[in-house]
Amino acid sequence: MPAVTAKEIAAKLNLSPSAVSLALNGKPGVSEATRALVLETAAQMGYSRPESAAMAGQPKTICFVRYAGAIVQIAEHTSFSSFVLQGVEARATELGYSTQVRYLNAGDLYNPQSLDFFRDAGGVIFLGTDITKNQLPELERFFASLGGTPVVVVDSSLLSGRVDCVTNDCYGGAKAAVDFLLSTGHRRLGYVRARQRIRNFEERERGVYAALVGAGFSLSAVIDVDISSEGAFQDFDAWIKGKSTLPDGLFADNDVIAAAVIRVLKKHGYHVPNDVSVIGFDDVPICEMLDPPLTTVHSFKEELGIVAVEHLDRRIRRGEVPHQLASVGLLHTTVSTSLVKRFSVKAR
Repeated sequence: MPAVTAKEIAAKLNLSPSAVSLALNGKPGVSEATRALVLETAAQMGYSRPESAAMAGQPKTICFVRYAGAIVQIAEHTSFSSFVLQGVEARATELGYSTQVRYLNAGDLYNPQSLDFFRDAGGVIFLGTDITKNQLPELERFFASLGGTPVVVVDSSLLSGRVDCVTNDCYGGAKAAVDFLLSTGHRRLGYVRARQRIRNFEERERGVYAALVGAGFSLSAVIDVDISSEGAFQDFDAWIKGKSTLPDGLFADNDVIAAAVIRVLKKHGYHVPNDVSVIGFDDVPICEMLDPPLTTVHSFKEELGIVAVEHLDRRIRRGEVPHQLASVGLLHTTVSTSLVKRFSVKAR
């Protein structure tokens, strides 16, 4: 069966071939409504965009975007994203893509040069760790500006109704951590909660409460701290002063916070885990360097990047752009977690 051409799409929609070409290639010059209509029709007709002569034999580019929110800047305080990027680069190379990294701050998404680069890329993998609900309108506009470039968001499900997403099972991981504390005899549990709330932390909080409710217990303390290592140290240090009784087990929203908690406990003469057990989340390299090594929830960080590339490759090969095409079902993949038992938890 002969391939569908842009000219045939133009005839079907009663549009000029140039307008269809602009829409298919993500170029400015047509309205977003026209672009969406062209892309939708192209998908229905089985259109596959041919590679240009300039791209023949050359690896297509996947752009990995590290996005920093205006208020929440969690990605800056952990090595999490570097492991995701390792997964992206490894799988992209296997599939014949090159990878380029872009660092963008909230409010900087509409730089014309950046937008042109994204539109020319084969696809975009967007690290969504720092995304909050306040950023959604800006990101909606950004995705709309990309035209025919497919996008996969990694490490956030806030945009799962708009683009393909790959996330960790934050709910299940946190629930497993608290279940473990309860199973080892801990009854006075504390939750060291990141003050900057993102979807991942909200899911972890749900997991904490689900484990407690299921076992018939409640939290003894909720301690809100800053996400940075030093900020968490200062906040937990301020909380602990004057406390005569502490929880016998603490779950922290991530390993950076958990490490700060251990430092504060030591400062005040407490022994981990004899006096207080501590569990973190993510399993970044610092966990094994702490004294004692940190029990934590392992997230398969490289796998997030690998799955994101595979989703993007599928979209590129099929010519599908889910954020433009209502007829294309969105993908939301959740990667499991696992509890890593080290020496920061002791049975009571």
